[in-house]
Amino acid sequence: MAVITISRQFGSGGEEVARLVAEKKRYLLVNKAMILENLRSYGISDDFDQFDEKNIRNIDRAEYRELEKKRRHYLKTIHNFIYDLAIRENLVILGRGGQVLFKDFPPALHVKIIAPLKCRLRTVCKSYGLDEAVAARLIEEKDRDRQDYLRQIFGYDWLDLDLYHLVINTGIFGLEEAALLIVNAAKVKEETGNVLNSLPDAKIQEQNFTVSQVQDAKGNAPSFAHPSEEEFAKMLDFYQIKWLYEPKTFPLEWDSEGNITVAFAPDFYLPEQDLYVELTTQKQKLVWKKNKKIRRLREIYPHVKIKIIYGRDYRGLLQKYGIEEKGE
Repeated sequence: MAVITISRQFGSGGEEVARLVAEKKRYLLVNKAMILENLRSYGISDDFDQFDEKNIRNIDRAEYRELEKKRRHYLKTIHNFIYDLAIRENLVILGRGGQVLFKDFPPALHVKIIAPLKCRLRTVCKSYGLDEAVAARLIEEKDRDRQDYLRQIFGYDWLDLDLYHLVINTGIFGLEEAALLIVNAAKVKEETGNVLNSLPDAKIQEQNFTVSQVQDAKGNAPSFAHPSEEEFAKMLDFYQIKWLYEPKTFPLEWDSEGNITVAFAPDFYLPEQDLYVELTTQKQKLVWKKNKKIRRLREIYPHVKIKIIYGRDYRGLLQKYGIEEKGE
């Protein structure tokens, strides 16, 4: 088996390049139309088209919980469908996060198709019958959706060049030339013997073919001390607010020899707001120790901005945004 994944900027001609590569290599082309055509056998209807290479940042807050559940089911089904195909067929995968799904699979070749904005504008204007201003907005929207999709679902940066073996500029190479470059690159990869006869084991499969864990602004998946912190992180992700989990500990008290006796590490830091956030799900009368630490922190570090969210306020936020609270 062999896999070629193709990611593309909107208007760069990536769809046509993928089709040409599939024809030249006689591989199965896995694109949106092909997936939707086959998903009915998995119990997925066309209604789930709303999640394809999109984020759901613009949905009504009251609908978030139900749509998030549907989205996760949809994505898991998509990934399993692609994985099942990869066992039996040689594939050219257009989009769908293929560069991450097969990131740790050595035979895979990962390609990104780009083009200068002026070329993309010309292509989009011609293909969709739009004027340049509308085409520019459409390009910006589509690229943002794809970037957000890869970040939200997999925790990776769509623009991270480490995800790709080959980047082709169709403003320099024509679509036919781009397809030939990919075919030749795949041939070189095959001739080096960098092909396995089997997919990764079940453990790796589970890690690579499912929706990723919650990740912070640096791409790390922290181990949260309490389920409430993970739910809060998901809410921050939903509104595209960058966060770090317990990135800094502030000394608050010292003994006579200068040893730190009391310190405090706020739960979250929001770098874009330069704000620390501390969660507490305890009852109001039990949080006096935490309040004392925060008062002390403000005395010693007056430049540090920090906000405490109490249990009642926290539960109100979860209810408002349709998120189920886990744990006590």
